[in-house]
Amino acid sequence: MLSRGHLGHSSSDRAAAECIDAIQETNTSSMCHVFISTQAKLSPHKSSVTCREPIRRTVMGNSDTTGTQIVDTQTEDQNKQVVLPSIWENIATWGTYYLHITPAVKIGYYFFTLLMLSMVKESFDVPHIEVLTGKHSVLNEVFVKKGWGITLSVFVTYQLLSLSLHIKWKANLKQLCVRALITTFFFFIWCVVIFQEIEKYMETCTLNDMRVVLTKRECLKLDGHVYDSYDISGHSYLMTYCVLIMMEESKEILYFLCLGRVLNGAPPLNTFEKISCPKLEEKEIKILQSRFSIMSPLVVLSFVCVCLLCLLWDFMYIITTIYYHTFSEKVIGTMLALIMWYLLYRQLFVYIFKYKFFLS
Repeated sequence: MLSRGHLGHSSSDRAAAECIDAIQETNTSSMCHVFISTQAKLSPHKSSVTCREPIRRTVMGNSDTTGTQIVDTQTEDQNKQVVLPSIWENIATWGTYYLHITPAVKIGYYFFTLLMLSMVKESFDVPHIEVLTGKHSVLNEVFVKKGWGITLSVFVTYQLLSLSLHIKWKANLKQLCVRALITTFFFFIWCVVIFQEIEKYMETCTLNDMRVVLTKRECLKLDGHVYDSYDISGHSYLMTYCVLIMMEESKEILYFLCLGRVLNGAPPLNTFEKISCPKLEEKEIKILQSRFSIMSPLVVLSFVCVCLLCLLWDFMYIITTIYYHTFSEKVIGTMLALIMWYLLYRQLFVYIFKYKFFLS
């Protein structure tokens, strides 16, 4: 290795020495070997140019560029992290706090409400508020008697609007049609057929403690006649059944929330349940970005309708528990709804939707 002592005091030697110092500062020894070999070929009067300043400028320029790149990268990362959710995403997130509580908590709520309010019914004579609790009130005549039709139309509309945000929407549409048909069947078979037949089988009509053969409608119209039967609470079944089904169907909103964050390049929002974010290609992202901005208000508004309807059914369940049916009639109605929800959404649908027909 060359040193200053071996180079002497000529201008060529001084230039080479300066080069060695500069390159040692930048840890680039290969450039020095090139420079020295070039100096050996040059004449003394042509080798008086020092290389210290150009090398220093190059090193400083490179370090500045690297620093700028690091700062830009950090700024981009910070911008990605501070992407705020839209107002529609915030509204949807608030709705999940009500609809997506764990099933065990919801089931516990039903049994606690049933037990406590039935005790209130047996202990006190709670006066009716005809507008809200009467048999001929708007809530009973319109909403409860047409409860399943309203529930079906609300959650099917919500699901159909959400389909537009899926690339593979056909599979989701097939599954939705099956769920709508099967849940409707089990509403009809219990509330319209089985409960009615049990009531007819158990009914009695008496006049002055004497049993007379009359239908329910005829018996109730005649003065002095007393109608009695074992009437399983169709209201308890319907309210519980509708709420649990809408809780399951509304989980589509988790995909909506995750998709919004993926399209904005932001981390997912915090919810009660884990969200499996979709893996999308660039073409799919471009397609869904245009759809998302248009469909977001419609999807969230339909989700809000699902939340409000669930609140109404929970309120109607409280009214039924306080004012109507015996304790055992309400327990059987509620238990049947819970059993049907479990068999359908935890067993049947999980099993049949594994087939290829429902996945493509």
